[in-house]
Amino acid sequence: MTFESIANSLSSDSVFWFSALAGTGLSAIQLLLNLLGGGFDGAEASEDFELGKFKWLSKQAITGFLMMFGWVGLTCKKELLFSLPLTILCALAAGCLSVFILGYIFQFAKKLRSPGSVFCVEDAIGKDATVYQRISKGGSGKITVLLHNISYEIEAISTEEIPSFTQVQIVQKIDDKIVLVIPK
Repeated sequence: MTFESIANSLSSDSVFWFSALAGTGLSAIQLLLNLLGGGFDGAEASEDFELGKFKWLSKQAITGFLMMFGWVGLTCKKELLFSLPLTILCALAAGCLSVFILGYIFQFAKKLRSPGSVFCVEDAIGKDATVYQRISKGGSGKITVLLHNISYEIEAISTEEIPSFTQVQIVQKIDDKIVLVIPK
């Protein structure tokens, strides 16, 4: 092989090599960041271009496109010996397919997200609870109440002294963190 044929081969392959190596490198960096806790948290989803409910041009989609475009382009050109136009067509198709697949994976993963248990003091009114920390007369203490199969500790006040481990009923919300209780 002459120097000119190597140079021509490298210049025609350089776009595929750049895409393959850049996409793979950026994907590896994203994977490491996700494993270390610094990756995609959904906050930047609003920055993505949105068409309907499908997100486009996220970091994952761009790196996936680059990676697939590059590796499929190199494979078609070097191993399958396709012509350059057919190689570009196959590489573009593979890149676009990876964008769609990644988009649907993230769309499916969003459905797995749970808002968790949201505690609302209003839900506790009328419920029975147990005094966890003694409530002094005119003072405050702590109670535990079972809401939605989860035990919550709430600060409580009472007009009379209530010792620990006494059953009480929550009768009123004082503010977002304090309730009024009466002995049961």
